[in-house]
Amino acid sequence: MSNRVAVIGVGMTKFMRRAQEAPGELAAQAVRMALEDAGLDIEDIDAVTLGTAPDAFDGVHMKGEHLIAGAGGSNKPYMRHFIGGATGVMSPIHGWMHVASGKYNSCMVVAEEKMSPCTPHPAGAFITIFDRVTEQPLELTLIHIFALEMARFMHVYGYSERDLAEVSAMIKRNALHHPASQVAVDLSADDVLNSPLLSWPVKRLDISPTSDAAVAIILVNERIARTLKKAPVFIDGVGFRLETAYWCTRDLCYPDYVAMAAKDAYKMAGIVDPAKDIDFFEPYDPFDYKALHHLNALLLDKTGRTVRNLFESGNLGCEGSHPMCPSGGALGVGNPIAATGLMKIAELYFQLSGQAGKRQIKRALRRGVAQAWGDLMQAGTVVVMGAEGASPVNSSRWNAMKREDLPGTPIKSVDDVPNISDAPDLRYAWDNGFAISTYLDGLKKGKIRGSLDTHTNRMMVPARPFSEIADLAPVTNYYNLPDSGVVKTFTISHVNWDSSPLPDGEVNIFAVIALDGINEDMGLVHKLGEVDPKDVKIGMSVKAVWKPESKRTGGILDIKYFAPLGRKKTNLEMTQIKPVEVDVLAMAQKRGKIPLSYRYTAGVAGAKFYSDLVKGKINGTYAAERDEVIIPPAMFDEESLLILDPEKDARAINPGSGFIRSFTVVYEGRLGHLLDKEKVVVQVEFPGVTGSIFGVLELKDGESFDEGSPVMLVKPKKVNGPDMVTFKLSPS
Repeated sequence: MSNRVAVIGVGMTKFMRRAQEAPGELAAQAVRMALEDAGLDIEDIDAVTLGTAPDAFDGVHMKGEHLIAGAGGSNKPYMRHFIGGATGVMSPIHGWMHVASGKYNSCMVVAEEKMSPCTPHPAGAFITIFDRVTEQPLELTLIHIFALEMARFMHVYGYSERDLAEVSAMIKRNALHHPASQVAVDLSADDVLNSPLLSWPVKRLDISPTSDAAVAIILVNERIARTLKKAPVFIDGVGFRLETAYWCTRDLCYPDYVAMAAKDAYKMAGIVDPAKDIDFFEPYDPFDYKALHHLNALLLDKTGRTVRNLFESGNLGCEGSHPMCPSGGALGVGNPIAATGLMKIAELYFQLSGQAGKRQIKRALRRGVAQAWGDLMQAGTVVVMGAEGASPVNSSRWNAMKREDLPGTPIKSVDDVPNISDAPDLRYAWDNGFAISTYLDGLKKGKIRGSLDTHTNRMMVPARPFSEIADLAPVTNYYNLPDSGVVKTFTISHVNWDSSPLPDGEVNIFAVIALDGINEDMGLVHKLGEVDPKDVKIGMSVKAVWKPESKRTGGILDIKYFAPLGRKKTNLEMTQIKPVEVDVLAMAQKRGKIPLSYRYTAGVAGAKFYSDLVKGKINGTYAAERDEVIIPPAMFDEESLLILDPEKDARAINPGSGFIRSFTVVYEGRLGHLLDKEKVVVQVEFPGVTGSIFGVLELKDGESFDEGSPVMLVKPKKVNGPDMVTFKLSPS
């Protein structure tokens, strides 16, 4: 790939705890702003890539397709990608591939996240990423495994809670001058240390806030970039690596996957010594320790000495030699998971082109690096950008940008705007496979079982049927293992899986335990018991405490917890066994459901639609660019991506002038059960209007209809969702 790729425009919404806008509206606002920043129209964009994180956040399946209009991807080459929090830096890598290949001259890169619909808390969505058999029953969430990683990081590199609180306060202060910042506050380390304890060592202000937002950037090839008045900022190197989801099988203190991604990016960019060749850093910082954790890897220093020296000498601040997170990072600007990394890419662009305003680093900058992280401690994405020593931009709207200048409508509560509630009843029966069935059979018999990878001489726990690091070679040797081990890291949790507080005085102690007699880094996660929380230490010996045999069911909870071993003796013998012989029906034995529900804002345009509907009215939105009225009301024109005002651009539609364009007769409910009475769903169009409205057709006994039949809106008594859009046949 010989084509160089440059960033030429940026757009973003405010970062908000709750946005009134629907996801597509957020995306459209960011895209429109990026087009204006670059001086382009949507017709100038050859391809579009979209990054969003788990569908579980906003309960919309196939979010890529759902967001295509707002992302500007209609009738263009378009693709969604997703690797958790690493998505935001994978997004420009994905776009870079399209342009660097020569296939396209330009690419719109969009990252959007709306976390607020997920209830009881967006953090609850993360329960779905854990292994459904060996981890989900423990009711872990990301706060817990971040806390486990943070404790391990502190233990290995010698950082104190106060050290990391200083990092949090520094990064949050950097956000004071970022126009999109959600929580720009001037905090001290004491403020962080005194914030509520969630899961030791994690306190509330160690964590970035959940957010709704969208960010967009425009990438073009070098030929186009050179024709613009702006100094080009080029993508010089990219790298991305993913580890396996077996997060307990590696030492959490150092993210090798980030280091590997960084090496790939540095090789492409010609960087030999990142500490000398890179001027500033935007590591992903969903928690304060993660900034240093990732910076160790970006500097390719597993000893941690370089970062430690920079931290202690004050050189990670914006006035220092190696500024870290000058944007204000996820900790200060906000963390709409997929969009956060792209905000950091935007910061590289702003800093390298002299458009960072009061955040601007006060010296010549040649290169910066941004990085994001995601999934189960496993994904690393890295982008290096360079300015070629170009003169800073002296006149830019970004230099003077204020929060009120950015699009986006923060709301305090979803109850403040029209909204729709949904509680999808999603149930699953998971196939365990032969290896996990053998593992679960062992738990029922009071045994922890692993499988021996003879190619790497690793004993794998839980048992696995193949080696993920030895060409996927099959593994057929299974063993009963000791049920004792050593605590590698731990956390003392005061919150449930959904971030709700535990009852006063109650805690859960989670630990990663390396079993005796096998590889040190091959651990499993479980709870600790029979121990005072203040007595728990890394390195302490523990042993499984089993439920009575009659109460075991063949699940991870057959181990009640691990308790301190003390002076008790333990059996370190490993005995080879035959794998359990099971059939397909026997393997499909773990059943469960996703315990999430949603409250969606109807969006700016949806609010207009539903507020009119309850009055028995229908309004469309006038799109001047194409001289058409659009229904349902819209906040943006899908063709031009121009922003519309559903109130000011409203045009009244006669609610009695509709006609059936198409229809279907529904006999089953959403869960597959037969309805007591079939339901007719119709697509209704109106004369002289672009678009259509779907609703239910009310029929009286003996009434008949067909395509083209005239219908009129039925004024609802209340509106709480699409099911309340109802039509009836018009009098002949």
